[in-house]
Amino acid sequence: MPFRDRKVRQPTLIIATVAIMNRHRWRPRFLGAAGAALVLALAGCSSSNTNPDADGSPAARGSYPVTVSTESGDVIIESAPERILTLGNPAFENVVALGSHPVAASVTNIDKLPYLADYVGNEALDESLADIYAGQVNFERMLAVEPDLIIAPAWPVFTEPATLERLRTIAPTLIFDMQDADNDWRVGVQQVADALGKSEQGGELITSAVDEFTGVAASNPGLARRPYSFGLYYKEQISLGSGGNILRLFGMKPAEDQAAVESTGTPVTYSGETAGDVDGEAVLLMPSPRDSIANLEQSPFWESNLKSRVVWLSDAQGEAINNAGVLGKTWLPGNLGTALGQLG
Repeated sequence: MPFRDRKVRQPTLIIATVAIMNRHRWRPRFLGAAGAALVLALAGCSSSNTNPDADGSPAARGSYPVTVSTESGDVIIESAPERILTLGNPAFENVVALGSHPVAASVTNIDKLPYLADYVGNEALDESLADIYAGQVNFERMLAVEPDLIIAPAWPVFTEPATLERLRTIAPTLIFDMQDADNDWRVGVQQVADALGKSEQGGELITSAVDEFTGVAASNPGLARRPYSFGLYYKEQISLGSGGNILRLFGMKPAEDQAAVESTGTPVTYSGETAGDVDGEAVLLMPSPRDSIANLEQSPFWESNLKSRVVWLSDAQGEAINNAGVLGKTWLPGNLGTALGQLG
C-alpha cells in the first residue's frame, strides 16, 4: 500500500569530516573506498497512515496525468514515461526496483555495492551524465538522451536553482525527497512510485524493506536492550550523527548522547582519551580511512571498554544507511543484522 506520511518525528543532523552541511539537503558520499568525506544522515522512522482505500490519486490507479508533490515543488507528468533518465544511486535503485528501465543512469561505485551487483555493466549506466562529487551535471549529454522524465534525489547538486531550472527545460524533473528533518526515507520511494504509476508496488517495496528490519529484530530481541550510538571515526575522533535513527526499525533506542544529537541537532564528539565515554551499548562506527580502525583498537581503553560495544561498518553498510534507495535499505538489515546479533 502507498506510503503517504511526510512527517518525521526526529530532526536530522548531517555531519561531514570537514563541515556541517545543510541540515535539509545532504551531499552524497561513498564511504572509505571512494576516498570521499563521510556523511552521516538521519533515516527517520515515523508511523504512517497507509489506508489504500483513502488513496484515490491518479498515480495510485496508474493513470495520467499525475502530479507528484515534493519539497522541491510539484511535478506534473502528462503521460507514462518511456525514456527515464536517473541521476544518483537512489534514483536508479528506486526505478529498477519498481520494474522500470532507465535509458540512461548516473551511478557511482556500483561495483562496491552488493545490492547493485545485478546491475554492474547495465547498458543504461553512463558516467558522463554527472560527476556527483564535483557537483557537475552534463546537460548536453542529457539533451542527447532525449528523456521524457528525469528522476534525481534532493541533493544540493540537483536542487541548486539554476541547475534545477535547466533540468526542467530538458524534461519534467522529479527531485524526490531524501531522508532529512522533514522526510522519512520512505517518502522518496513512494514519490518515485507515484511518478511511474506504480504506487501500490512502491508501498509493497517499502513494506518488504521494513519487514527485513522487523525480522532481524524478532531474531535478536536483545537489541532492544542495547541503546545505540552511531557515528564516524575520523582522525582519532568519534563524531556522532543522526543517521543511526534507522536503527530504531530494529527495535533499538538511542543512547543518551545519541538522543541528544537526534533531538537538538548539536553534534557530539569524543576525542582521544574520551572516546571510551561514548554512551551506547552498541556503538556503530564508520572508519575513515579504513586503516584508522587500528588507532582505536590499539588504544588503552579498547579491550576493557569499547571492544564489546563497537561494530565497524563496512563501506557498503554506510552507503546503504546514508545514500541508498529501496534496494540498499532492503539489503541493509540482513547484512548489518549479522554484526548486531554478535553483540549478544
